[in-house]
Amino acid sequence: MPRVSFILTVAMLSAFGLIASDVYLPAMPSMTIEFGVADWQMPQTVSIYLLALAIAQLVYGPLSDRYGRKPLLLAGITLYMAGSLGCAASDSYVGFLAWRILEAVGAASGLVIGRALIADTCDKRTSAKVYAMVYPLVSLSPALAPAIGGHLAATFGWRADFLCVAAFGAMALLMVLTLLPETLPVQDRTRTSPFTGFGHVLRDRTFCRYTLVVCAIYSAWFVYLTQSPFLFARQGLSEEQSGWLYLPLTAGIIGANLLAKRLLDRWPYDRIITAGIVFFVLGGVAFLAVGALQLQGTASVILPMCLVSLANGSSLSLAVSGAVASEHGHVATASGLVGFCQIGSAALVAMGVSAVFGTGVGVLGDAVLALGLLALFTCLPWSGYRKKVV
Repeated sequence: MPRVSFILTVAMLSAFGLIASDVYLPAMPSMTIEFGVADWQMPQTVSIYLLALAIAQLVYGPLSDRYGRKPLLLAGITLYMAGSLGCAASDSYVGFLAWRILEAVGAASGLVIGRALIADTCDKRTSAKVYAMVYPLVSLSPALAPAIGGHLAATFGWRADFLCVAAFGAMALLMVLTLLPETLPVQDRTRTSPFTGFGHVLRDRTFCRYTLVVCAIYSAWFVYLTQSPFLFARQGLSEEQSGWLYLPLTAGIIGANLLAKRLLDRWPYDRIITAGIVFFVLGGVAFLAVGALQLQGTASVILPMCLVSLANGSSLSLAVSGAVASEHGHVATASGLVGFCQIGSAALVAMGVSAVFGTGVGVLGDAVLALGLLALFTCLPWSGYRKKVV
């Protein structure tokens, strides 16, 4: 197993994207007023950030296979910090979007190279165990970032949220410089064009099936992240109060992840993934029940999503590990591709749901159930998904 310092550094890098996307969620209603835009436009700042984050991952993966992990990582963290500072200084909606794109391009380096660092140093099953340690730490960000961001926004204004993100980037930069070795020796780097590995990875059916599971779970999660601030605001909750409502979901993610780590030595890999997806579907069914019974209050939103969080904590991390460490032989390229599909699909789905259907508990529930059924279909015997994973 890798050293604790290595695992902590990878966790910091892997949390880049989520912290920057989640920290200002409670402040979005007030930012809507300050920028003078409609309610549906502020969730688009998350979606556009995610699209940029997705596309940039396609570049970092092949380039780091060619030139090494650490140089690309240092450049990316620098862009991440610059974009965060730019967001804090923005005085218009368009300017804010531009800096968000730069911030996303920098954040992509941590996501792609973090996964590649694990695959460089571990075999497939050990990689899954490392993910099971990294992911609980990463999973704290969707809860802690909105909670911290809500208090910062209420006390100092929403711009303080992005100064906090820039400080996080500075901490990660220091850890990379002092604790992280280069994990890809010169003799192991690709000599051909850095983008030739895409074809090899995309022809791997195992990669494609795991990636579809990842996309379904992550899209449901970001539909919730972009819908929930407005659902809570309509219930009269303040920014600080709504920020803390992400904690129960994180508890579910961490609990499911720790359980999945224990089950790795007892259950087949794919059985654990399928079990998590069953809870995903049950979350969608619970939303249907909420709508049918016309239940009100924050519990009617939080409790169904707690079931979905169990899939996020178990199936998501294992499917990412399986996709990256498959038999294609292009680790960082696969990491970039799975990240592109994961983030890109979440961005498009979240943006499409809010733009076409608006915001509401019914909209959220329908989206969760549809995505859960898609993931479950991927796990059915005729899909070929239930191939033995060593």
